[in-house]
Amino acid sequence: MITTTHVILNATILGSKKHPERNWPIVLGAALPDSPTFLVLFSPLYCSLGISRQLNYAFFQTCTDWFHSIPLALVGLLLCLPFRFSSGIYFFISVTLHDLEDLPVHAQFAHRQFLPFSQYAFHSPISYWEPQYHANLVAPAEWLLVIACAACLWRRNLNSFAQLSLILVIIFQGTLLLYFLGIRW
Repeated sequence: MITTTHVILNATILGSKKHPERNWPIVLGAALPDSPTFLVLFSPLYCSLGISRQLNYAFFQTCTDWFHSIPLALVGLLLCLPFRFSSGIYFFISVTLHDLEDLPVHAQFAHRQFLPFSQYAFHSPISYWEPQYHANLVAPAEWLLVIACAACLWRRNLNSFAQLSLILVIIFQGTLLLYFLGIRW
């Protein structure tokens, strides 16, 4: 899934109009597992190191896999529970949800989500972005999910910033779907 889908989906599932203090931990927990991707893609250091592409990819994949570790997210959750640390609880629930949401839509580039206990990576028969794994069906379905979740969130009387963010995410994902992925309906 695209990171913004995780954020909107997790906010829809876990967020509450009655408990706005949960929103930022949910949003950050939904985005954290994909943060190595952004650090690598937008880092000038990455581009200037001159290290072989293969070594860069191996390092990147290892970091990404650890950030997608379901056992580590559950350990974080278990550490927060006895202290009733609400922000931490919602943060780690959101991280865990992100990891579970990725399982059915990663084909070739699946994460090893059971580190440190297993090196196993579940390779799904479908993908949200790999055309040879039905991305032409999965990506539009993901976009429709985002639109549906955005509608649910909109009904919670969000502030102007949140409403603008939802509109921008819908436009961003629609643009990505139509132009960058080359998917035509």
